This record gives sequence, structure tokens and C-alpha cells, in this order.
Amino acid sequence: MSETESGGSRPNRGFMIMMAVLGLAFGLPTAYSGGVMVGQAFGGGEFPAIGFIVQLALGLMLAGFGLAAVWAVVMSFTGKSNGKD
Repeated sequence: MSETESGGSRPNRGFMIMMAVLGLAFGLPTAYSGGVMVGQAFGGGEFPAIGFIVQLALGLMLAGFGLAAVWAVVMSFTGKSNGKD
């Protein structure tokens, strides 16, 4: 029985690390700048423009994706990456 039939194939850690770095590198600054712009608008007593809200949401999604990829890398090193152990 091959590795793919038993479900024991190794995860591609290099790809996961690259996705973690890219997700955090683009997500954190985007979320920070979007949060600053939304906070300034609310602080000035106005409702923020939809573009600022979209930028904040996109940054949070990218940062969350990067954190999930970091978690996947950590779990792959502990040997529990397939969810069965």
C-alpha cells in the first residue's frame, strides 16, 4: 500500500512556511493601516468610507490566513498534521 492510499503523505512544509510568511507580511500592515483609518474616521465623528472597511477586512483575513498557516507548520512538526493522532 502506498503512502497516498493510507493517507500518510507528508505535508509540504516549505509551501506552508511561504504562505505563513506572505500572509503575515501582507496581512498585518494592511490590517494596521485599515484599522488606523477606520479609527480616525470614527474618532472624528464620521462613518468611515467603505474602502477603509474593506481594507481592514482584507488585512484581517490575510493575517488570519497567515496565522492558520503558522499553526499548520507547528502541527506538522509535532506529527499531528493529519488530524487523526
